[in-house]
Amino acid sequence: MFRLLKAAVIAVLSASSLLNASGELSLPYSDFPKKADAKKVREVVDHYTLTHSTPEKPFNTTSRTFNFLLDHMPLTTAIMRELDLEKYVITVREDGTMMSDDNDGVVGTFEPVFCTKSRRVLYGDGTFSAGLLGDIRGESVVVIDYVEDGPAVKCATAVYVKVHGFFAPFVRLASPIIRGMVSRKSASILTASMALSEKLTTDPDSVYEKIRKSDQITPEDMVEFRKEFVTREATSL
Repeated sequence: MFRLLKAAVIAVLSASSLLNASGELSLPYSDFPKKADAKKVREVVDHYTLTHSTPEKPFNTTSRTFNFLLDHMPLTTAIMRELDLEKYVITVREDGTMMSDDNDGVVGTFEPVFCTKSRRVLYGDGTFSAGLLGDIRGESVVVIDYVEDGPAVKCATAVYVKVHGFFAPFVRLASPIIRGMVSRKSASILTASMALSEKLTTDPDSVYEKIRKSDQITPEDMVEFRKEFVTREATSL
């Protein structure tokens, strides 16, 4: 079953250019700003328990807008909640570490570890509350590839999860429920990101009107949002 899953992932990702000719995820580990980050990402990718991918898909936005959302994740998730697109909460601790809570059992740290104009690599370490089974710890790597193509941005993603402890072999071989959860969660946040990016591209003023009185957005983040998206006419209202 695991071999079949891996073969399916290779077939899908090869079509979206996330994999090299050998059917492996091609990441420039030597170019990572921190060697420690490259090491922990490689450990997850090379020894994953679960994986999920989305093939390349175009959506109506610009790379500038998409990059803004990726660069301001606490703000992005706050806007998503205000627009009822997602329940995710990402906050930043005093030491700069980002904390993620999907409000559905998954909590942990979350950090960008590699960034270019067309690729982001994110690393997470946290737990999933599995009810009677207790908390299951795992690490995750999210790879986002995107490129601007005319009036749209084409985006493909890959998610790798490495489960730790006693549950790892059972999750890998006999847990379609957990595999389905990984698929749903990764697809959900990507869909929400695309929807928000499109809204900000086509009608940023309406988004501003819905969030401008929000108590979930810091004054600093609101200033950044206004600078990037709010037209002069809307600002003067």
